Order: sequence, then C-alpha cells, then structure tokens
Amino acid sequence: MESPLLKQVVPAENFFSTDIRVGCITSVEEFPEARRPAYKIKADFGAAGILQTSAQVTNYSPDELTGRAIVGVVNLGKKRIAGFVSEFLLLGSYDADGVVHLLSPAPEAVPGDAVG
Repeated sequence: MESPLLKQVVPAENFFSTDIRVGCITSVEEFPEARRPAYKIKADFGAAGILQTSAQVTNYSPDELTGRAIVGVVNLGKKRIAGFVSEFLLLGSYDADGVVHLLSPAPEAVPGDAVG
C-alpha cells in the first residue's frame, strides 16, 4: 500500500509552538452523539491538568484504554464536537486500512513530561 501524500513543508516554529505531553487515560465513555464511532476520553497530563477529548479509537476497548500512557497535544485550544468540548489532540498513526494505533511514550515517562 502506498504511503499517504506528505504534507506541505511548514516553518519549524509551527511545530515547536505545539505543547506535546505524556498523559495517562483516566476514563473512557461512549460518545453516541458523534457522527463517527468515538469515545469521550479524559487524561491526566500532570501539571497541565486533566483534559478531555473525543477520539475515534474504538478499535480499542475502554478497558484497554483506561490507564494507558498516551501522547497528546495540549495547547491547540478547545473544539466543540457534538456538544462536547475537546481540549487536547490524542496522537496516533493510521495504518493502510485507516485503523488508528496510539503513540506510546517510553515506560519511564510520566504524565506531564514534555515530548519534543
């Protein structure tokens, strides 16, 4: 399968202005109001606090997600999705079939650690 097209080159400052942190998922709820199957997820990002997001990661069960270490972007602002306020972007990769595989930090990373 071919790789998706690469995106346009952007100034490095754009990347370095994002605040990417290690988090730990604390709760997962069904999100039936979403257009595509999704969960409402809360995660602890240490000093950045507990933030929530909507994520289309239903290939994982809520039990698989709860307690999982994750990587998220925490400074993109709030976005309203079907009446729900999303506060961070959960990072993952997409395989050739469009299935999301969440990024995982190293085992020694703790919530709030910066990713750079």
